[in-house]
Amino acid sequence: MSSRRPERVRGLLQETVAEILRREVKDPRVEGITLTGVEITPDLKLAKIYFSTLQPEHHEDALEGLKSAVGYIKRQIATRLQLRHTPELRFLYDTTLEKANRLESLLRQVEQEKRQ
Repeated sequence: MSSRRPERVRGLLQETVAEILRREVKDPRVEGITLTGVEITPDLKLAKIYFSTLQPEHHEDALEGLKSAVGYIKRQIATRLQLRHTPELRFLYDTTLEKANRLESLLRQVEQEKRQ
């Protein structure tokens, strides 16, 4: 029987990190970031946090801002969630939206070519 704990912790992590970024981290590089998902290992030791930005060309700056704030974010998570071990946090840029936009434009192209 599998535990639902990683699933619950995943949801709490996403909510908590989003709130910390929105209200407490003052780094201008992380403004406009949206958390799109969290993956956590079954042993709760590693959390991959996916994000997107309003301006995709600034995702590298945003990643640097997140990396510089990771210690603060991790301390806040430890305080708020009171986990036995606070997971290591890895922030990753989510390219799903860009891929979807690219696919949509390709489909539009094919549709236009079909009409001609």
